[in-house]
Amino acid sequence: MPDNLTPIFVHASPRSGSTYFFNVLRRDDSLMCFNEAIIDVFSHYGKRDIARFKAAQKWNVNHHFLDRDDFDEFVVAWDDVMHLYPMFPSFRDYLPRDGTLPSSLGDYLAALMDFAQLRGKRPVLCEIHSRGRAGALRGAFGGFHIAQFRDPLSQFGSFVRPLFEGGEWGHLTFPLMELGISGAHPLYRLVPEVWRVPVLPWPAGDRAQRWGSAVQYMALVASPEPDVIERLLRWHLFSWTLSNLAAVGYSDLVLDLERVHDEAAYRDAIVSVLASECGTRADFRDVAKFPRYYEFEGLDVAAVCDQVFVALKIAQQDGQLESALRTLGTQAPTWSAADALGLLLAKIQDALSAMNSSADRKEISAEMWRAVIEKYRRPWFNPSVRNAAQWVYPLVAPVVRAARRMKVWH
Repeated sequence: MPDNLTPIFVHASPRSGSTYFFNVLRRDDSLMCFNEAIIDVFSHYGKRDIARFKAAQKWNVNHHFLDRDDFDEFVVAWDDVMHLYPMFPSFRDYLPRDGTLPSSLGDYLAALMDFAQLRGKRPVLCEIHSRGRAGALRGAFGGFHIAQFRDPLSQFGSFVRPLFEGGEWGHLTFPLMELGISGAHPLYRLVPEVWRVPVLPWPAGDRAQRWGSAVQYMALVASPEPDVIERLLRWHLFSWTLSNLAAVGYSDLVLDLERVHDEAAYRDAIVSVLASECGTRADFRDVAKFPRYYEFEGLDVAAVCDQVFVALKIAQQDGQLESALRTLGTQAPTWSAADALGLLLAKIQDALSAMNSSADRKEISAEMWRAVIEKYRRPWFNPSVRNAAQWVYPLVAPVVRAARRMKVWH
């Protein structure tokens, strides 16, 4: 492919400004941008309803900048591409052991790129499930890779907000899915054993087992125990640091959206690199910043940050971090583990300073946390109910999915 049609990859995470940056790139007519191609949603919804299912959201996702649905490109490409879509790709082989992308996922992503290239457009894949795959994607497709992240403490607040606003557990569960489903990989084994997430089965062909594992992770989040917030924040910070390390380690550009908002010189530098390497004049004039700092009763945020600092610095000094990072691609990383970790730990330190100096922190008492847990607890969080539900899942799930589709269509 000529240089102006080689792919661009953005490796981000939920609530990190990923959809905003997708929209910035989408404004360029020379690009065809796909937002979250590696996602399980397409395993549940077809072409007819994929653009409408978000209407069921019970909380404000704050994507006011979109002038059309962010899945529109998939609807356009559906008939040419989606027969190659691998079912439930989000966390399957999230950290590829040999640094190689599975052929099923590679064929699907290649088809999306072909669809754009055959129309004279440069393909852009903006992902929230690709950080662990950045090295494998680079090896498979080359291209220009961007690692995007956000203040991890503010992002944690953005994971909490959907729970309080609409009973949405998924964002708080996300770090557990990352650290747990791929928990046997050397990168995530760097988490000290006492703080690891349980490694639960995630078989490709067993919907009932995947549902049972997902709900079990959710039940770990939905706990009224007094130390649950500390565990959630620690898991979030390990997930944020290690997964971003995997992305930064194999990327060409690091994008910190808070700095784009705060620092004119940094913003100009990013615009210059994107113009030179991607041929696009990125327009960040509507970039916004949403500090989401939550202060939980009894939680020592600085102490949890320090625990993550110490564990990962030890892993870096004894070479384990570098060794784990190298397993994620068939070629050498673009960053050393020491440099990438230094960048990310500095960001956590900046986030801690920003949180401590912020006058806009939302205080959450232990009583408030227990109340929201009780309000949004699901029956299947109980192990006995979950086991029974998993047994009848193959019979009930198709009916539930059909009912949801009918609700969306009407």
